[in-house]
Amino acid sequence: MADQLPIDDAMLGKFLAGETDPAESARVRQWLASRGNNPAEPTQNDFAKFERIWDAANPAQTSSRINPPDLSQSEASQPPAFDTNAAWKAVQGKMSAKPGDSERATDPVIKPLHRQRSEDKTDRNQIFYRIAAVLILATSFGWLSFQLLFMGHDHPAANIVTLVTADQKISKTLPDGTKILLNRHSTLTYPTTFSDDLRDVTLTGEAYFDVAPDAARPFRIQARTTVVQVLGTSFSVQAYNRNVSVAVRTGKVRFSGGRKAVLLTQNQQATFESGADTIRRAPLLSANAFAYKTGQLVFKNEPLTDVVKAINQFYNADVRLANDQLANCRLTTRFDKAPLDTVLNVTAETFGLHIRYKGRQVILEGAGCQ
Repeated sequence: MADQLPIDDAMLGKFLAGETDPAESARVRQWLASRGNNPAEPTQNDFAKFERIWDAANPAQTSSRINPPDLSQSEASQPPAFDTNAAWKAVQGKMSAKPGDSERATDPVIKPLHRQRSEDKTDRNQIFYRIAAVLILATSFGWLSFQLLFMGHDHPAANIVTLVTADQKISKTLPDGTKILLNRHSTLTYPTTFSDDLRDVTLTGEAYFDVAPDAARPFRIQARTTVVQVLGTSFSVQAYNRNVSVAVRTGKVRFSGGRKAVLLTQNQQATFESGADTIRRAPLLSANAFAYKTGQLVFKNEPLTDVVKAINQFYNADVRLANDQLANCRLTTRFDKAPLDTVLNVTAETFGLHIRYKGRQVILEGAGCQ
C-alpha cells in the first residue's frame, strides 16, 4: 500500500505496550498481514525478535545454612557471671503464661496493601519504562544497532552476575562449584564462566565461602582494598566498611591489604585496619564469627557492650545500652536460632534490666553491674 504511513520502531514499541489507538493498531496489524517492499522498515522477522526481547524474564533468589562451631567442655563448665539459667526459666514461664503476648512479640506483622492499585501502578510504570527503553535504543542506535547489540552478540555486562541482598540471605553455587552464603545487605559480583587461570569475585558486605579445590586456578576475593586468595578452604569475609575482616574455618587463606599480607589457617582471624594501613591478627577466633551461617550466638563471660554489638549484627537490630555502667555486666549463655525478643528478654531478665522501645531502637535500662 503506497499511501500507508511507515511502521517505525517507536510505533512497534507502542503497539507491544498496548498504547496504540484503534487506527494505529489497525495500521500495525495490516502491516503484519501484508507489508510493502520498503527496505527502510523493520521486517516481520525483526518484529518477532523485538517481541521476544520485550517479554524477557526476571531472576530469583534462595537461602541456606551450615553446622556451627561448639563450645569446648572446659568452656561449658565455666560458671556464669549471673544466673542466666534462671533468666531462661523466667522468660519461658512468661511465654507460657501469656501466649498471646508472645505471639504478638515474635510474629511478624502483616499489613494488607491496596493490591490492585499497586499492581495497576506497577503495570503503568513497566509500560512506561519499556517504551522509553525502546525509543532510546531505536533513536540512538537505529534498528540495525539494536539487533547487533541484543540479538546476536555478547557484551561484557551479559557475562557478569551480581547478587544483592537486603534483609535476607542468599546461598549460591558459583560456576566452579564454590558454595557461598551472602549475608544481609551485601553484594557479590562474579563471571558466568571463570577464566583458565583465575577465579575472581568482588564482595561488599559479608559472605561465607566454601571454595571448590582447584590448584591450577586460585580463588580470589576483592573486598574493598583487600584481596583474599585461596585454593580450597572455608572461611568468612566481612567488608561492610573499609576495615575488612577474615575468619578461617578450614584450610589456609592469604589475606593482603595495602603493603601487608598474612597467612591465616584454621580457627584464625585477622582484620585490615584501613586508617593504620595494617593487618592485625585476633588472639582468638570470635565465637560468633560464623553466627550468620550457623544460626547460633555464643557468649562466654562477654561484656554487655560486645553482646549488644553481636546482637545488632546478627539480627540487623538497633539495641543500645542506656548507660555506661551496664558495660560492666557480663553474659554467659548460648542462643540457638532464637528470635530477637527471646534474646532480649533473657538478657534483661539475667541482669534485672528494663526493655524500652523507641521507634526502631531497643534500649536496655538498669542500674548496671559492679
